[in-house]
Amino acid sequence: MVYALWDTRTTNLVAAYDTEKEALELVLHGIERNGPRDTDTLVLEVEDEDGELVFTVQGQALAELARKRLRETRIAG
Repeated sequence: MVYALWDTRTTNLVAAYDTEKEALELVLHGIERNGPRDTDTLVLEVEDEDGELVFTVQGQALAELARKRLRETRIAG
């Protein structure tokens, strides 16, 4: 799977990762560095091995997902 972060304002690829955790860590780093509105123009697209889009989240929902998933990861491991 490929986890790609896109900036909707510029339609540029910000970064692409092999794991969700890596992509969400970048999202949280941006929030910590630039403030809570850093995700306003970001979209996370997830593509499977066949190039099919299987999940998309953006903006504030992306920030909430990053916080939730990374918190779960820290608790579990």
